Amino acid sequence: MLWMIGRNVLIQIILTALGSLIGFLSLSLSARFFGPGVLGQLAYALALTGIIFAFSDLGFSQAHIHFTAAFNSAKQTLGTFLRLKLVLLGIAGAMAILVARLNAGQFKGVFIIVLLYETISRFSEAIFITFEGLQQSIPQNVARLIAKAIRLAAVIILGLKLTNVFGYSLTFLIEGLALLILAFWLIRHFYPFRFFSKLAKKYLIYSLPFFVMVPVSYLQTNSITILLKFFHSAAEVGFYAASANLAGFIKDLFGAVMIYFFPKISSLFQNHDLKSIQNYANLSLKYLLIIFTPVFMLAFLLRREIILVILGREFFPAVSTFGILLLGMLVLMLLNPYSCILYAANKHKLMIKVNLVGLLLTVILSFYFLPLGAVGAAMVCLFVWLITGAWNFFLVKKQFNLSFFPKTWHFLIPAALLVWLANTLGVKLIGSVLTVVAYLLYLLAVKLFTLADIEYFLNLLKWTKRSKF
Repeated sequence: MLWMIGRNVLIQIILTALGSLIGFLSLSLSARFFGPGVLGQLAYALALTGIIFAFSDLGFSQAHIHFTAAFNSAKQTLGTFLRLKLVLLGIAGAMAILVARLNAGQFKGVFIIVLLYETISRFSEAIFITFEGLQQSIPQNVARLIAKAIRLAAVIILGLKLTNVFGYSLTFLIEGLALLILAFWLIRHFYPFRFFSKLAKKYLIYSLPFFVMVPVSYLQTNSITILLKFFHSAAEVGFYAASANLAGFIKDLFGAVMIYFFPKISSLFQNHDLKSIQNYANLSLKYLLIIFTPVFMLAFLLRREIILVILGREFFPAVSTFGILLLGMLVLMLLNPYSCILYAANKHKLMIKVNLVGLLLTVILSFYFLPLGAVGAAMVCLFVWLITGAWNFFLVKKQFNLSFFPKTWHFLIPAALLVWLANTLGVKLIGSVLTVVAYLLYLLAVKLFTLADIEYFLNLLKWTKRSKF
């Protein structure tokens, strides 16, 4: 079982990296073909429908993963879950139609496409998470990868022929249809589907803690885009959305690394082994720092070149926004292991309080910073992530007496000094690379990173029963 988890996680990391690469290419071509105005207009529409369709989940996905894993079979759970999902999607769709009628101008020409995309993609994801409950990593992740590749092809074809918001929205719908076809093909062995009312009640009871957490999380994430459109043009929203997506690729990668540590931390909580949990939290943050601090350094030093080369000259005003979001992603990476500890310990009530305060802070700070445009939106993200992440850490410390990784500052302070020096000197590509090389040599010199770390990390990914933890 442990070997299977390690194998699945390694596969998911590889597929996530490939998916990020394809998504990266799609973003680059979309920015060049469609421009900031079109990207911003659709980002606003997707943010608004994203909040509405958050009510199509309400924690039932977590319940489905739990009960599918418990039964070790999807034949007993999938029919019940899909019936519940269709009801929730129907309610969310009706809410979206009502909002669209009240705000028809913002959805002109794309409402039906956005509505279909949200419905299709979320129903497909409801199917894909079944395989997470079965502890399988290949089927759903390969399907997502294929759908991303199909969307990339659609971006190229439509970008050459139809460079308005209608053409751009079609690329999402094409991806959604690909996901749906692949999802139905994957579950062909689970037919026929059956609905069990008793199981549906169990789903409802299990998902209750998430009834607030899921919508609030979507509100916090998407409200910035919606409020930014209230203050500025669609182009300004496009600058923010493109920068957020670009910085988000790093988040996807370090999130994939955390996938490895989360199951182990969950199992350690069942044994009340706080010492090993502390060790794993330290270990996860150490490897995140080793792997991604050089990435953040290089991305920040080359932020102008990255925006110009990847997104194009039209997006040059997004350089500062991208830099601030990189700092925000670094904050998320540093505090992510401790948020995972709260989640693994089922401290959902505490997390709900943090999420509610995060939403309140987002709204308050938005009215203060969003008049600055996309830069202001990035600053809101940075401050909210810092405050809520720090709060999660203090909750972990209070509940379990766990401490922050003590050598974190040994990684961060030299990195910050090198970036400041390189930025002051105005170094270009070669100088930026040499700065990162100097940082890696520092890690080796002070033994923060050794060859033994590489060997140990590879052994962790094997996740055999002989693991020392």
